[in-house]
Amino acid sequence: MLRFNRFTQGVLQDVKTLGWFIVLLSVFRLIFVVIFSNQLNESVTITDWLLTMWYGLRISLKTAGLFMALGFFLITVPCVVWSKWPRRYLRGFLAYGGTILFTLLFFVRIPYFAIFNSSFNRMLINGANDDWYAILVTAIDTYGLLWRLPLALVVGLLLGWCAWRWIDYQCPRTTAWLEALSPTSNTSLWSRTIGILLILAISAVFLRFGGAFTYSNSINWENAGRLPSQVLNEAILDDGQALYRVYASEKRLAQAFKLDISETELKEYIAVNGGNPKSATIDTAFTHTIGMPRLQEQPKTVVLVLGESYALWPFLDTFKGPGDYLVSEGKALAQSPHSLFLQGLAHGTGTMPAVNGYVTGLPSTGLYENYEKESYKEKYGFGIAATMKRLGYKTVFWYGGFGAWQDVRNFVLAQNFDEFHDVGSFSQKSGNAWGVPDGVLFKEVEAYMAAHKGEKVFHFILTTSNHPPYDIDLDVAGFDARKVMNTGIKELPEDSERIIELGHIWYADQMMGQFVKQAQTVDPQTLFVITGDHGERFTFAKEVDRRTNSGIPIIFYGAGIDANRLASYKGGNESGTSNSPLAFASSLQIIPTLAELVGRPGDTYESLVPSIFDQGSFVFNHELWIDQTGYHEQKEGLPATYKQKIDELRTIAIWRVKRGNALN
Repeated sequence: MLRFNRFTQGVLQDVKTLGWFIVLLSVFRLIFVVIFSNQLNESVTITDWLLTMWYGLRISLKTAGLFMALGFFLITVPCVVWSKWPRRYLRGFLAYGGTILFTLLFFVRIPYFAIFNSSFNRMLINGANDDWYAILVTAIDTYGLLWRLPLALVVGLLLGWCAWRWIDYQCPRTTAWLEALSPTSNTSLWSRTIGILLILAISAVFLRFGGAFTYSNSINWENAGRLPSQVLNEAILDDGQALYRVYASEKRLAQAFKLDISETELKEYIAVNGGNPKSATIDTAFTHTIGMPRLQEQPKTVVLVLGESYALWPFLDTFKGPGDYLVSEGKALAQSPHSLFLQGLAHGTGTMPAVNGYVTGLPSTGLYENYEKESYKEKYGFGIAATMKRLGYKTVFWYGGFGAWQDVRNFVLAQNFDEFHDVGSFSQKSGNAWGVPDGVLFKEVEAYMAAHKGEKVFHFILTTSNHPPYDIDLDVAGFDARKVMNTGIKELPEDSERIIELGHIWYADQMMGQFVKQAQTVDPQTLFVITGDHGERFTFAKEVDRRTNSGIPIIFYGAGIDANRLASYKGGNESGTSNSPLAFASSLQIIPTLAELVGRPGDTYESLVPSIFDQGSFVFNHELWIDQTGYHEQKEGLPATYKQKIDELRTIAIWRVKRGNALN
């Protein structure tokens, strides 16, 4: 009978543990929504708020249920077997530990969402391979680590004490009820034990499926996005479920990388996507021959500027006025009769995924090619450096940061770049933990161009300034904050932190524009590509559509470009700055487009995707696709034929990275 009493008392404390974490996660959810409520559109109603809390409560049953299960199997059951099991110590550890953990995660979630417009996602995996010192400095300087962490620990300890007091408290009425439940015979002992275990088993199913008894009626991280608001949909996921999303996504990618197709099937994929399955290698299977000159004269200097967080949204009519000021240089290039301007899809949501895309020429698959063995054994023929070298250019990679970051120096040098220059080789090294200001970077490139005047050189320039910590002296640079304030644009924030961020967008654009002008004095025939590595970093005052949040500009600019003669393609853009009324592209298409522009008839290049001059009906990246109707998420309304093509191209890319280039 004593064991039964210990069992029922333990189960009661397990139930109280469940209740505590449900309430804790619900309170954190509500606070999160309140903090970011200013971003909600006017269409969001009180019903949406209530549904957020309801769906969130259901999905948090899974998270809270885990702590109940830990208490049951690690404390209650052992205590039934052994009365001296340290149950109070273990329950205290569970209460304090779990509460402090979720409090810390909640405090991290706030700046994380402000940066990525998402609760924990796959960027955590990217961050694990990033420069930890630079991340630490940024967290201290920009996101208040030195006050946020102690505050989180203090709040976590206080809440942990509340949790422990609640779970350990023995209510006299409850104690009396448990005593009344005590069996008086062996028959009642077994019947009541079995009854409690049966209730627990049914409850476990109910908790496992988020307030349902079947998977079809369940709520989980995949189907929790049921509301017309990114803020509310992310609020539904508690931090435990958000972390599980990261884990599950990575696990699925790992399964995808196993490649359960045969070489025969691979060749079929190559054939249906315009390749030659009889070729000796995957790269050569997608060889293209240039048939006509796109530029009358081949430029000796070609420059691609990959701007940190250089996004499309300031180019859009929605932000006309402040946008005209923020990207005045970019807009001037885009509106020139010597340019092609497209709305674009980035390779990914981070800088390294973008670099990987250009260096390999492969669509995003979730792999980090810069850490794959194949990337250091064999060169990717689709890559931008391989393409430009084949057309006779020396290839030079410029980075305003440090070459050890993500092993980028070794990676690009292994992939057809002849030279790599970073802050370590610059004459001026002042800056922050991520590198030097863009102005310093561009001065180094200008000096190199002047010293190598007349040579055929392709410059790939990766900038750093439009990135935390935002520490450029904007007053000295000449930024006028008044031009981005009191604009009447509801999506544009006006708090001091965002104004500083806007100032860095302006600074990056100004430095890029000044560089273009200076480079043209060295070589007037220089061909430029101006684009961004990703767009999803700016926190808007109101929720925005996918194009505004994720789009990047793609600008081909140079004295040799005649936009009217070249704009013989179709796509999608409504910003009013395009030479063609409809124009879209993916970042991956920049490589074959450059080849078509600078190549001469009979020259060849290798590419898995077409150039903008042979544009298909849609383009895609890691999570989005564009057609003439605009930007869409791949999980929403993706036509079956598009999905099949995306899957096939990604499979070819994974095979190329994991199994090599040979086809026979």
